[in-house]
Amino acid sequence: MTTPRTGPTPPSRPGADPPITPADFLTAVVKSRLLTRSRLDAALAGLPAGRSARAVAEHLIAAGELTEYQADKLLAGRWQGLVVGPYRVLAPLGRGGMAAVYLARSQESGVRSQEAAGEPVALKVLPPQQAKEERALARFRREMDLGRDLAHPHVARALGAGEADGVHYIAMEYVPGRTLKQVVAQAGPLPVPAAARVFADAAAGLSHLHARGLIHRDLKPSNLMVRPDGRAMLLDLGLALRVDEDLPDDPAVVGGRGYILGTMDYIAPEQAVDATDVGPRADLYALGCSLYFALTGLPPFPGGDSKQKLRWHRTEDPPPVDHLNPSVPAAFARLVDRLMAKRPADRPNSAGVVRELLLPWAAEPAAEPEPPPADESPPDDAEPVAVADDGPPVVLPFGPLGAAAAGLLGVLVAFLLGVLAGLLGRL
Repeated sequence: MTTPRTGPTPPSRPGADPPITPADFLTAVVKSRLLTRSRLDAALAGLPAGRSARAVAEHLIAAGELTEYQADKLLAGRWQGLVVGPYRVLAPLGRGGMAAVYLARSQESGVRSQEAAGEPVALKVLPPQQAKEERALARFRREMDLGRDLAHPHVARALGAGEADGVHYIAMEYVPGRTLKQVVAQAGPLPVPAAARVFADAAAGLSHLHARGLIHRDLKPSNLMVRPDGRAMLLDLGLALRVDEDLPDDPAVVGGRGYILGTMDYIAPEQAVDATDVGPRADLYALGCSLYFALTGLPPFPGGDSKQKLRWHRTEDPPPVDHLNPSVPAAFARLVDRLMAKRPADRPNSAGVVRELLLPWAAEPAAEPEPPPADESPPDDAEPVAVADDGPPVVLPFGPLGAAAAGLLGVLVAFLLGVLAGLLGRL
């Protein structure tokens, strides 16, 4: 099976070929294990002699034997890491604080995970340098283990995991899409029907996690993938916690008093005190904060440092979402407030309840399968998921009071525009 052209176009270098000879380039191709020598020779049959390394690379791209990303790496003499275990790395998708994620394709044989040979996957890779950090490796292994038993249309499902040449990896199913953070950064806040659709799906995914005793603990816009059809999927179990599990000896792996884990813009008040003493409603708080972002383009408490954000989540109320975005109906804004209640008991009872509250507001609501009981086998038709970079964060230099002022200013501007439109209509 040939590989489609995938990935970003390499930066142009007008007037100069890369500092690598054609022979060295071909050696790098074979050393990378992307192509065998016999397949490479067959692909180059009929190519005139004396072509530059770049011309050879472009020929292999046109033949579907290399992606542009692979060719760019090989032209720079970097052949390591283009094959990870049974997977061929096609192009980068994103990078987090600990691991990188690539679009990859399983080799045509030797794959023992659940995806078919040749199918694209999102490959999360922990580089060898990171694997030397015991805490990072422990968290990565936890993510491997926690994702194995999940199968739901709105949760990223791990297909396989392993280690090859010191590189630890997790393979997940792949579909195109953008993170919610990317969507808002590129197109602005979501209309209420679209936001309700996305978050009803997210709530369905959370319900599946919670039914299996898992707390996500890092729900945020960059961990919500929005597919081209507008449906959403939960990503990244890197900070997930299993209820009543035996905690590691090192509290820095999963958190605890004095070891706060989470993303400060979306962390629940109780998680900010003890990250291991949380329940499903901690995820509902983060869901509410993410919904707030989807509707306004801002986290509840923009600006400030980590300590200030933690204090604001525990003690302050953000400006009501309908003050920042007057198009949000008051009833929907109150649902956002309920999700972000300081006391867990004041939030909705469960993710399933949240989904039911969101569906009447959602665009084109559709019947969703209920999460199967924990003792059922996962279905075979779970939808795939992609992972993508969430882009630069949006941070504004003000805290709760400044955000409230910005919200009031938005209301005033909307009022003045309405008055102006009325005056023009009389002319």
